[in-house]
Amino acid sequence: MLVPLGNWADPKKRRLMAVEAATSRDEERLLELLEVYLFTKGRKKSATSPETLKTYRVGVRDFLAWAWPPGAPGPKVPILKATSDDLDRWVSELLTLGGHLDENAGPLAPATVQTYLSGVRAFYRALAWAGAAEFPEDVHAPSDPTPREERRPALPFSLYRELLAHLEGEEVEKVRDRALVRVMGEAGLRIGEAVALDVSDYDPAERTLVVRRGKGGKRRTVPISRGVAADLERWLWIREGLARPAETAIFVNVKGPRGKGARTSADMVRRRLNRYYAELGFPRRYRGAHLLRHTAGTRFYKASGDLHLTARLLGHQNVNTSAIYAKMDLGDLRALVDRLDEEEGKG
Repeated sequence: MLVPLGNWADPKKRRLMAVEAATSRDEERLLELLEVYLFTKGRKKSATSPETLKTYRVGVRDFLAWAWPPGAPGPKVPILKATSDDLDRWVSELLTLGGHLDENAGPLAPATVQTYLSGVRAFYRALAWAGAAEFPEDVHAPSDPTPREERRPALPFSLYRELLAHLEGEEVEKVRDRALVRVMGEAGLRIGEAVALDVSDYDPAERTLVVRRGKGGKRRTVPISRGVAADLERWLWIREGLARPAETAIFVNVKGPRGKGARTSADMVRRRLNRYYAELGFPRRYRGAHLLRHTAGTRFYKASGDLHLTARLLGHQNVNTSAIYAKMDLGDLRALVDRLDEEEGKG
């Protein structure tokens, strides 16, 4: 949610507030400036996703911990005078030593560092907008030698079927989670899109879900299969007795003195999914929620052979983004090498 503009709307007060926050290491005020900037001046403005904002905040917090460690009397690197060389040193430490918020985390992956750096670039654009600092130029994110399809794999369909089987039964949380998994793993919704769904976004007659604010604030209508619809309607029938009176969300919490009946959070879904993966003994490379969307993408492409159709279903603006799903499914490659093995055996 956008924080109130308050004094950030006044250029003179904005500069004073930014300088005071930077020179006193007021982390929350600096993050507030970042958020106001993203929502008012950023490329996507109010369409900035909560997930983007969350990761940007982590990147900025890590940079602040590096430039001015918590509890230190003063900064190692003055925040308002940081140069491109300073940011390059920070990036180098992330890649070799690890983040500064968790000393035991170890070196960060290039993709994570790229996200952190994007957040810090946005932070310095916010400071420049406030007239408090210059934007450091010529800072480049590290390249990742690992192909994208290897970094963020799809959950193989055989494991996906195991997951669905694990979620069968009458346990209320599993009924909800099965519907959630199918919405992501078969309709291809991102986790943020799934938890943002309202009851009014589902049309049972048409068997469609309306994603009102997808990535970049884009809206799309997604058809779902009869099987997905059946699991979703089973959950919706149970939800009627759980949801708080004014709650509009499709997916709500089942337990908890404070959260029962309220909209389910993305973090909670990730935790539950990772618990299920561990219970099933899935390899550690299969963790998180996004791989379910990748599972949907590979199935869309394999069934259709049409990147444009796959892009439309997944809400990709550029069809090239969908091309990754043509590379993710190892099934065809596995069939090829097995066929070669059989041919060599005949020879």
